[in-house]
Amino acid sequence: MILNIILAAVTGAAITALVAVLFVRSKPQKKKKKPEHNPLEFSKRIFIGLAVQVAVVAAFVCTVAWRTEDMSVTQALVDNAFDLLKIGVVSYFGKAALENRIKLAHLFPKLKTQIMNDRGGDP
Repeated sequence: MILNIILAAVTGAAITALVAVLFVRSKPQKKKKKPEHNPLEFSKRIFIGLAVQVAVVAAFVCTVAWRTEDMSVTQALVDNAFDLLKIGVVSYFGKAALENRIKLAHLFPKLKTQIMNDRGGDP
């Protein structure tokens, strides 16, 4: 049982490292006069990487469960992968909310303090 949990943790760490290498590494900037497209923001790269990781983990879990007919091996791996995705989603939406407040504060300078201090909910 302990060996199965260790195997699940090592597999999760390997998948996380692979996703991090593929999506987060930066490429050298080439000087172009007119960019063809806007590169993805860092937070979007992290979010996409986490979504890909969860998809890979889900496929791996389905394969292992089908081959071994035992779900107890993969329980910790699935829980950890989806917990990481939850953290990524909450962080991304929090960042987006803050960016929207900053944009609104620039559009409505008279309401800047009210917009920046608003915590949401009922007025």
